[in-house]
Order: sequence, then C-alpha cells, then structure tokens
Amino acid sequence: MILLSRGVLNWDDKALKFGLGIFETLLIKNKQVYFLEDHISRLLATSEKLDIGKSFAKQAVHDLKQTCSDLKENQIIRLTLCDSGYSIESRELTYTLDNYKNGFSLEIYPYKRGENPMLRFKTTSYIENHIARENAKNSGFDDVVFLDYKSNILETSIANIIFRKKDTFFINDENAFMLSGIALKNIRGILSFELGYKLSEEMVSVDELEAFDEAFICNSAMNMMPVKSIGNISYSVNTDLAITVNDLLEVHSRYELSHDDVIEFVRAHYLSDKDIKYIFITGSSKSLGYSKQRDVDVFVFDDDTKEQNRSLVRHLGYDWDINIFSLELADKMIHENIKFLVKAITESTLIYGDEEDFENLKKVISIS
Repeated sequence: MILLSRGVLNWDDKALKFGLGIFETLLIKNKQVYFLEDHISRLLATSEKLDIGKSFAKQAVHDLKQTCSDLKENQIIRLTLCDSGYSIESRELTYTLDNYKNGFSLEIYPYKRGENPMLRFKTTSYIENHIARENAKNSGFDDVVFLDYKSNILETSIANIIFRKKDTFFINDENAFMLSGIALKNIRGILSFELGYKLSEEMVSVDELEAFDEAFICNSAMNMMPVKSIGNISYSVNTDLAITVNDLLEVHSRYELSHDDVIEFVRAHYLSDKDIKYIFITGSSKSLGYSKQRDVDVFVFDDDTKEQNRSLVRHLGYDWDINIFSLELADKMIHENIKFLVKAITESTLIYGDEEDFENLKKVISIS
C-alpha cells in the first residue's frame, strides 16, 4: 500500500528504462522502527555515490521519519527513491513463528555472477533476483542462493547468508560482490560481542556446504532465519539461537543513536550553539548502529578552542571519543598534514554545520 509519494514517474523516466532507482526496506515491530538511522545513512550514501535522487533525498528522509513515527502496527516499510521523486509504501509482515521453527529451504542458482561492484548497492535493478526467487518458489524452495564465478556462496535473492561450524560463524568478506546488509552488520556484532562466537570472513565454496552444522539467512524484514537445507544438503534448524539474536536486535534497535542524539550531547556537555561550526562523525561510527565496535568518534570545530580538547566518555551504552578544535587550529593541522585529522575529515559524515563549506574543506584536503 502506497502511504506517500512525491514527484511524477513517467514512461520516459530512467528508473523505468534502466532501473536507476534505490530503496530501503525497514521493519516496524512492537512499535519499534529497526535501525532507522542505519537505513537513512545507507540511502543517502548510495544516492550520493550513484547520483540518483539527490534532489529529493533530504525530503524523502524527512517524510520517512515522520511516516515511521506515525505507524504502530507490525509491518514492512519501503522507501523507493529516483530522480523523479520517491514513494513510501507498507506491506504486511508475513514471517511467522513456524517459519523460524521449520527453517527455509534454498535452491542453488545455476548461473554464476561475475565481479560486478553494482551488486554492493541496494538498487531497483532486481529483475534477476525476482525471477530467480519466483522460479525457486515454484520448485518448492523458499529462496535461491547465488554463487560467484569461483563457485563461492554470495547471498540469496533477498538476504545475506551465514554458516556456523561449532563455535565459529562464517560471514562473507564485506568486499565480496554482494549487498552487505544492515541486518548482517548488526547480527555479526551480536554474535561476536554479545554471544561470544568467533567470526571468520572466509568465503564459503559450494563444495564446502556439507562441512557446516547450521546455516541462517538474514535481512531487515525477517532478521535472522534458520536454513534447513541448501539443495540436497540438510542442516540442523537452530530456532532458539535465531530467536535469541532477533530479540537482541530489537533491544539494540531501541538504543540506536541518531545524529540528533550526538548533537544534543555535544550541546549539553561541551559548547553552546553559537560556538559550534561543524560536528561530524567519522571512522566506524559513520553508521551509528550496532556494529563491530560500539563507539562514536565525534569531531567538533568551533572558533575558540586553541588546543585540542579530547574527552573519552561512556554514554547511552557507547564509548564516545570527542575531539574539539578551533577552525584555526584545524586549518593549521591540515596544512601540516596531521594524518589522523586529515583522515577523520575525508572519511566523515557532517551532522551539523554548513554542508557546502564543509564539502569545500574536504576538496581542499583531497587536492593537497
């Protein structure tokens, strides 16, 4: 069901002609929006990287936040963005407890994928995924598994896939030619830091499938789902582990930091509004969800701080590393090529301040 749309999509649009659109799918469950900031960060980054829907992106994010805040029922929300506009729609959450008890059966797709960097983005160019999944369902499976040209397991048509052998989970390298999902990012943190499993980023060959005890798939709608079989290979269905992880995902989604949380914390504890020029986050904290590290690297530029002011603070379950400089001091350090600051700026996400001026600062650094 379409909840909201802006702009006009016509037959001459590149989204229809070439699939030049991007989208995000979010879960609302128990009145909680799962990892909203993660999804927003990825949408904006993809829009910028692929130059799709940039003129509508900010308004789309604003409307997405408002729409999610108004919804209370369990459902899936999808935001689709293209150069002509965007739409926000909802659909029923159809995964049941029986799905998690029985597990999913997966078919191996007969055609292999090459080294295509576009597979790392969540775009509307999903015709192969859609047809492959429909064919698998018509053959009695729940989904299909894609392989790369070396016969390594990549992902399914709608989810990432992970394997367990004893106390180790095998998760594809993030540089693999696949979409490394938001659910996967948060699940790997839970498996490692909350539940104490070892993680391996080795690619799994189709010839190695029999070596594993269990398999799971995950995406933002189902969270973590047990797999009962891949082709003719069967696995133990660990429903208890899937439910434990999914319960922890709900807990962590409730404590997901937003950009507003960071700005409010800086304002309350360090500087008044009139002194702040820029606030930006960088490094592993550019996406503020639950990941390998629960840390927030914050940099603040003002007019008056003549020497670097660094604070390490524990707040809201995160480790905050806050660095405050004056613009004058930052400019001096940049010209002296102080690497940690140069790297922080070039890999940053601005959350407060004049975007155009900050982008110009990045350009100056990249040229020098």
